[in-house]
Amino acid sequence: MPRRFRTADITVRVPFGSTDPVRIALLHAAGVPLNSSGDAAWGFLHERRPCKFGDDSIWRWFDTGSASPLPAMQQADGAPAAAQQQAWR
Repeated sequence: MPRRFRTADITVRVPFGSTDPVRIALLHAAGVPLNSSGDAAWGFLHERRPCKFGDDSIWRWFDTGSASPLPAMQQADGAPAAAQQQAWR
């Protein structure tokens, strides 16, 4: 069975040693919706910590606004992929 995964909607590299206000400013500038305390207002925000001391951390934000965990695939004409497959059968 093939594995299914979803790529992040926004990915931000935060330099090592950044303070919380700097981290919040970087995430906000990238378009991550944050509340007043610096947490994600909606969606899922994940930090991948560095393997070595002194490396940058990677923050990934996933939008959970849709009911589907995976985004719908679109054809070149804008029709959903499922509708195209139904037409071929």
